[in-house]
Amino acid sequence: MKICGIILAAGSSRRMGASRNKVFIKFEGISALVRSVDTHKQSALFDNLIIVCRKEDMPVIQSKLSRHVQGMRYRLAPGGAERQYSVENALAFVEDDTDIVSVHDAARCFVTPQIIKDCVASAIRLGSGVSAVSAVDTVKRVSGRRVAETLNRDELVLVQTPQVFKKELIMRAYVRAREDGVLGTDDSFLVERLGEDVYIVNGSVNNIKITTPYDLKIGERIAGDAKMISNLRIGSGVDVHALGPGRKLILGGVEVPSDVGLIGHSDADVLVHAMMDALLGAARLGDIGELFPPEDPKYAGISSILLLKMVGELLNNCGYTIINIDATLILQRPKILPYKKDMIRNIASALEIDEQYVSIKATTTEELGFAGRGEGASAHSVCIVQKQW
Repeated sequence: MKICGIILAAGSSRRMGASRNKVFIKFEGISALVRSVDTHKQSALFDNLIIVCRKEDMPVIQSKLSRHVQGMRYRLAPGGAERQYSVENALAFVEDDTDIVSVHDAARCFVTPQIIKDCVASAIRLGSGVSAVSAVDTVKRVSGRRVAETLNRDELVLVQTPQVFKKELIMRAYVRAREDGVLGTDDSFLVERLGEDVYIVNGSVNNIKITTPYDLKIGERIAGDAKMISNLRIGSGVDVHALGPGRKLILGGVEVPSDVGLIGHSDADVLVHAMMDALLGAARLGDIGELFPPEDPKYAGISSILLLKMVGELLNNCGYTIINIDATLILQRPKILPYKKDMIRNIASALEIDEQYVSIKATTTEELGFAGRGEGASAHSVCIVQKQW
């Protein structure tokens, strides 16, 4: 089953009163267009995307999408004077062996992967799948200022996008509309004109279309709420090093006075090593042994705080924000309480986060095991990161 997604981003933003295309408006740092494209990618359904946009916006859109559609084929298509003409332009680029075509407005940037999947599933099974929500308000048909009829609210829905159809069906609907000179407000209307059934799929009240300045406030709330709970990843890390004479004891980038130090290829900062593995694990970016091989001479004696900074930059480049990180050091002696503030400061600085998001604890093993005998130290760390794009 080959599925093509059409994303419409050629609006004029007249009702928004904006000087540039509304699909470039950002919510929590991510533009409406990128949000829509990312969600389509997350659904893992599409063989290719067609982004419809104004010609003057093409260079900017090409740049913005370069890192968001990696691994997915896409192309840009020119927009038309009306929505229907934009879809028609995109349909000309749909590949012959495509089975299903999905049409979505980029301005509905809070659509979810599940809504897209449900619409596609309905189209595969029944020929069509159109996102919609039930009408909440009482709707009346009027003649001038006079109420002509009160409509049955139970029979009314508010239609959204995506609107998904079998390719043959939507192609036929658009050909007929062009032949008849009919201009519709959405794709399902054109399919209805063929006498074909159109099937509704449950959408979401959050799947709003950014149209007016008031919508921006609603969008900011939706994006803010979603940021609190979505794309959170949890990572854990554990590290162990032996203690021996002739080595400095470096913990959290601080040299702690001691007659023994941790043994390792780098400065053997067991606390920072556990934190690095937790961060890398949360982002599925491997572990410190893969990134900084112990057999590589360039890492001999290197500061682990410097390596932590490199890990933080890697996460940032991959679209992750660190929410918080916590670690427990297991060491019989010496006590680290006098140095904990400096450790937290070093770690927060390396990761470019506020100190309030870094926590360090220490405990002994009551002289049990290798740590209790003073033969080594270990550290356990957990963290939460958030995928931003």
